[in-house]
Amino acid sequence: MRDNRARPPGRKLSLVAPLVIAALVAVVLALAWFASRPADAPATPPPQVTPPAPEPTAAAEPALLTRADLIAAAETAARSEASEQDRRPGPALLEGRAFRVAIPFGCDGPQGGAGPAQAGYALDAETRTLRITARPIDWTTLPLVREAADASRIEAVEGFWIPRPWRASDSCPPRRDRPALATPTPPAPQTVGLAHVFETGSSRLERRSDRPYQTTRKLGPDAPLPLATPFQLVLEGRVAAWPDGKPVRCWSESADHRPICLVAVDLQKVTLLDPVS
Repeated sequence: MRDNRARPPGRKLSLVAPLVIAALVAVVLALAWFASRPADAPATPPPQVTPPAPEPTAAAEPALLTRADLIAAAETAARSEASEQDRRPGPALLEGRAFRVAIPFGCDGPQGGAGPAQAGYALDAETRTLRITARPIDWTTLPLVREAADASRIEAVEGFWIPRPWRASDSCPPRRDRPALATPTPPAPQTVGLAHVFETGSSRLERRSDRPYQTTRKLGPDAPLPLATPFQLVLEGRVAAWPDGKPVRCWSESADHRPICLVAVDLQKVTLLDPVS
């Protein structure tokens, strides 16, 4: 006879219910986590990359100051002096800036003896000897120095004029044939110079007013004589300052005189240059 009584569920079925419940709980927790995240948040945050620190670079050296730059700064200071304003350096002139100025000389040929010029050359045609001389100017007794409030701090001032400050060129002026005047006027006085200022108690080894720069050269038997060859006095160094801290100092005798301006410099190199050879 068949037994139609209900049988108890099997062992396997008794384990299914807890597993199903655990799976449902896991799904609910996952949905809750996704719902709590910002909409635009990435699934996995990108790794943080620290950019390398930039390597320090040395500041570029400003361009060399030229003849034109130094003359422009002196003219600015001269205008301030003429208008009795506080003297300020021109925009192109800064203390510590390096400069290079080539001053032409010998434009009219050789001179006999030492000559009055700050630079010149003498030629002995018989011995074929060329002597080139540059002699610094002593400005210690100028009113620009001795009448200043800090005169006691200055022991000596010497240097070189920048001739013809109305020209920016480093070459000799062009020759122009003009008829001689019945009453010629004297040349314009020097008004712009590069001055090495020696303060009281400083070393005297660098002073050159009593020791001119000079070189002597024997010319070969076939070398042409430099009868019309201009030379250059090349001055190199850095802009310095007077004891009052200003790089340019000007002085004028009266309102009708153009101011004389001296730029304080640390003269580091002097070259007597033959542009041809």
